[in-house]
Amino acid sequence: MNYSKEIEVHPNANEVFKALNRGLDSWWGQISNSNFGADGTFTITFNNDYWWTFKILLYKPNTELIWKCIAGEPNFNKEWIGHTLHWEIEEKHSKTIIKFLQKGLTPKLHCYDICSSTWDMFLTQKLKDYLSRPKKPLQF
Repeated sequence: MNYSKEIEVHPNANEVFKALNRGLDSWWGQISNSNFGADGTFTITFNNDYWWTFKILLYKPNTELIWKCIAGEPNFNKEWIGHTLHWEIEEKHSKTIIKFLQKGLTPKLHCYDICSSTWDMFLTQKLKDYLSRPKKPLQF
């Protein structure tokens, strides 16, 4: 069973989509080498200098994103390389539902416990907090 999480937020699908692109550095990690769009890539780095690079396989504004991990910190969590991160965004009854799936992150992996609990924190706390704060408009 792959790691998945679903959350509800108040901002509309457009605001959620922005948070899952140029807004990533406000709730997930530091973004560099970014080219957000179909066939684009980006690298995310954390305070401990761990990093991953993702290729954007699907880029459907305001509805869906799929990223594939193509590189990562060689001394930490190489298990993610080849995983896909799938985001679905749906507006429903004046709320927005975010569905997240990391295909490849299963309980069989060494990192599953720490990665799944960290995703829980990023999605249910950091992303939700970010989306609830007033923001300056992000430019695309």
